[in-house]
Amino acid sequence: MIGVTCASMTACSDDAERPETITKLRALGVAQTPTTAKPGDQVTLTFYLAGQPQLKITAQPALDSMARYGQPVAVTPVDQAPTETTVGPLSLYTYRVSLTAASDAATTAAIQAKGLARLRYKVNFSTDVGDGESIVGDTLVYPPGSPQFEWQPPTVSIDKPIQEASSGSMALEGTVNSNGKETNRVGWFVSAGKIKNRKSRSTEWQDAPRGTQAVFFTVRGAKSGAFAIKSQAVTVN
Repeated sequence: MIGVTCASMTACSDDAERPETITKLRALGVAQTPTTAKPGDQVTLTFYLAGQPQLKITAQPALDSMARYGQPVAVTPVDQAPTETTVGPLSLYTYRVSLTAASDAATTAAIQAKGLARLRYKVNFSTDVGDGESIVGDTLVYPPGSPQFEWQPPTVSIDKPIQEASSGSMALEGTVNSNGKETNRVGWFVSAGKIKNRKSRSTEWQDAPRGTQAVFFTVRGAKSGAFAIKSQAVTVN
């Protein structure tokens, strides 16, 4: 599956910070195309991070020397630097790399023994303000014809709030569409305030201060890690 483990250069999140509130560079997820790979496939990974606007971010691919269950694999940058999209007071940053799903003897042996091979990738992100994230994950490699090739990335939308909301407490509601071949896990992130249950599709955004705020709704396949994200700037009155 495509998993994301953050390892901030300062800390992934301080004890006083809530996991859904973005106050510094935060890894949100990784999308993979194609969702499932077979030996020899060219795979594109798109990393999604959120943080303060106009950060100068350096991305450095690396080998995950601590990998226990997957084979470390080198990735090749597709983008020279992360691309920035403004979302209210925050920005969404994307960065693409590529890898080739191995077809060597070790990969073939893993597929024969376990039905799949795990290729472990890693990219380190650092900013000009001193924080950063190290994102690692697995590209899953299956033999041609496996039922896992039916996994497809979901699509998501934010239904509530739309563009304006009242301060204090408001409903958060998102829609997830998928082909039903696996269950999905969702997550909410905001620029300020707190979320009652950030892992629920329908929940409550509490203590949202007045002004322009940002909301991010993410979903990933429980087995494949197939990832989708929707962002929304919201004016809180």
